[in-house]
Amino acid sequence: MSILNDIWNRIARKPDRRKAAVTETSGTENRVYAVVTEEGVMLFSDTPKGMKARNSYLQHLADGFFNVTKVPETLRIYEIDLPTKRVAGLADNCIEKLSKADLRSTDGQLRRSVVNFTSDKFADRSVLDGGVCRAKFDLRPDFHNFDRLTKEFGLGISPRNYDVAALLYISENGYAGIVAADKVHPFSYEYEFRELAEKLGDSMRARMNAPLSAHDFGYAALQKEAKEMAADLLQSEFHITDGEFRLGARISRTERMEMSHPVSYPYSEEEQTGGLPETHYRQEAPEQRMFDSQRQVKHAASITPQKKEKKQLIL
Repeated sequence: MSILNDIWNRIARKPDRRKAAVTETSGTENRVYAVVTEEGVMLFSDTPKGMKARNSYLQHLADGFFNVTKVPETLRIYEIDLPTKRVAGLADNCIEKLSKADLRSTDGQLRRSVVNFTSDKFADRSVLDGGVCRAKFDLRPDFHNFDRLTKEFGLGISPRNYDVAALLYISENGYAGIVAADKVHPFSYEYEFRELAEKLGDSMRARMNAPLSAHDFGYAALQKEAKEMAADLLQSEFHITDGEFRLGARISRTERMEMSHPVSYPYSEEEQTGGLPETHYRQEAPEQRMFDSQRQVKHAASITPQKKEKKQLIL
């Protein structure tokens, strides 16, 4: 259970702001980093503001990690030690208004500045000439891909992404006694697993009371059911099957709610910026706007229907 607990704690962890803040900030100020996806190339200087802008962009990508409409499937980070004047001039162009409070803060991201990650801020791939690829990340909707990206850069995890990551883990490994109330986010689908969790608890107690028995008291069958239930929820709610986005015939509960309540943007401006009205992320698509509102610990709640009252369960 210690391995499982470590994985769950990794999903629920608070972001390591110190790690994100000091990542690759000790190089020369002439150095430029390029974050490359299928959408284009974003350039950042090797300065405190540049690294915070880069981490903010990576947070933006993490927030949209499980968005069915997203484009990027791979992410590469290039290091350009001797950039041309043109390349150096394109670095940090996503920052439209820099807040001095961000420069004074030890936070690894730009929280109060105005940054823009729309397509006009991307550079063409010619800027990569002479650059060296230092890291590559798979952005396909898989638990391990998401865990690696968020862990590597100390990124925050929204409630929605937490739910998807938890379901992905269960679909692969079985039910592990989901998250306690004192974690960053409660598990929204705990009610669906309540009866199964109770049966698993009975099975585990029976196994402990009969350590010499070769019988598993239905444990394997229950875990198979948990995996299938998680896989079904991933497809019906998030259109994810075997680590790929696949649109199904069924309508998810979120889509049903949007159809019955056709309000395009249910959040206030403060909620869209994670409780910090001075911080602004601009997106091109309305779908992406929802993900960027769910940042770090302060964020708007996921759009989910009302459920029956449920208790937190720990096996």
